[in-house]
Amino acid sequence: MTTQEDLPDRHGAISSGLCAALSLIVAIVLAVTLGGAVANAAPGPPRVSGPITGGQPWSATTFDPADFGYTEQEYFVSGTAHAFGTSLPDVPYVTRMLVYRPKDSSKFSGNVTVEWTNVTPQMDHPFSFLWLNRQTFRNGDVYVVVSAQQVGPCGLLLNGQPMIEVAGIKIPPCTPISLKAWNPVRYEKLWVPDDRYAFDVFSQAGSTLRNTRGIRPLGDLVPKKLIAIGLSQSAIALDNYIIKGADNAARVYDGIIIDADGPMTMPKHFRVPTMHIWSEESGQIGVPTAAPNHRVWSVAGASHVDWYGLRQTAELLIRNLTRQPKISAAAYRKSIAQSSVYGQQGPPIVPCLGSSQFQRRYAVDAAVEAMQRWVNTGQAPPVAPPFQYNGFKQALHSLQVSVPVPYFIGGGLDLVQLPGLIWGVERDAFGNGIGGIRLPQMAVPVATYTGSICGLAGITTPFSPPELARRYPTHGVYVSKMLAATRKSVRERFMTRVDGLEQMRMACSSAIPRWGSTPVAAQPAVCRNLQNAL
Repeated sequence: MTTQEDLPDRHGAISSGLCAALSLIVAIVLAVTLGGAVANAAPGPPRVSGPITGGQPWSATTFDPADFGYTEQEYFVSGTAHAFGTSLPDVPYVTRMLVYRPKDSSKFSGNVTVEWTNVTPQMDHPFSFLWLNRQTFRNGDVYVVVSAQQVGPCGLLLNGQPMIEVAGIKIPPCTPISLKAWNPVRYEKLWVPDDRYAFDVFSQAGSTLRNTRGIRPLGDLVPKKLIAIGLSQSAIALDNYIIKGADNAARVYDGIIIDADGPMTMPKHFRVPTMHIWSEESGQIGVPTAAPNHRVWSVAGASHVDWYGLRQTAELLIRNLTRQPKISAAAYRKSIAQSSVYGQQGPPIVPCLGSSQFQRRYAVDAAVEAMQRWVNTGQAPPVAPPFQYNGFKQALHSLQVSVPVPYFIGGGLDLVQLPGLIWGVERDAFGNGIGGIRLPQMAVPVATYTGSICGLAGITTPFSPPELARRYPTHGVYVSKMLAATRKSVRERFMTRVDGLEQMRMACSSAIPRWGSTPVAAQPAVCRNLQNAL
């Protein structure tokens, strides 16, 4: 969700000089009140406090992780942060992180995924975790959500201290869905300075996961590998995390997954295994799909965000704002099922409002699984084909002209290249993109999946029943073709086997070549033994 990016580009540009100046002034004032001049602050190891008690944390899961054998705990991390690529003084910070870990230490895989929260909607949003939580729990991984930026605590690109008067200017209060406004008592101490410090905050939070003394956020678990992940503006953050030298300086993370960053930033070198996942609007021309310590996965049909993620986001936001009790595991599974459509039921209820039904999460699950294998065994992920781009996008790319609008701090909105993001992917006669990873929903389509229109949400346009009947004369023919495509995706490691089984269960229960569903008793025989079929 890149409607408001929150990190500096590679040249150190910022979207608002006034906002940054106020941030720095207030940071210095607060630092003095906390105990001395900032210029003389002595950086040391970050400190951890917690787990924080007294009610639930913001962006807590809608369900109870205990039902899946996990704990959900919140910790505060504090220290002194450095602003990479600048001459700014080091300043103190206090941020928070959510930690999900298995109760039974014997089930711990050794893998830890650390998400840089997305703050585009002016709140701490663990979007990737909405896709990844079931895989995390199933595999015995640890998942950590880090609030690296100032927007999370207060929103509106402010730095967290409501109604502070600086040079006669009164900073407005925090937004209602920010941490400090949602629970001013619980989050009173949070202080995240100007976003140019966010890279170091993210490094320091990650480093505490290896604590062997003091408070240990992972308890008695000893992590083997830490993998950083970020979606959209957080993906741009991770690009800049590498570009600015923060990754090389800290050497905390063993792998990095950069999901849908857009053509604003691209590191030239990668210290650790790094994967870029590109949805249809994110792809770039001229970037090798495979290089030392680097893979690019372009996912045909994928929009920036999808119906599944947006529906889960809405449920999380509503339950957090209303402080409703957590739902049961059964209710959560029902919600997952209601979110797991791919055009087989017919047109979306509200076109262009989170209407991409392409299951983008399958590619993210596979990328995490591939990265874990890469950092643990050295076996690199498979090389994926690139998108095929039309002459329009190629012409724009060849212009080598940039007209940036400094709206996204992650690099600016380029007015010249913007049309190529929307209309640049080559498409077949039915409007589906050509090239890239072709998951079963694209290899055996029942709809047109256009990931680069309708803003960031994409759109799914189901084929009409006559067209479905032309392609798939019977339900058995459709299921057979889907099974072959799913086997191929799983074999090539672009899809996990668990997701392949879920995909086949949806295909079996569909009514293709009609919209609707097929009762279990009427499904093809292969559907009754998918475990052996896949």
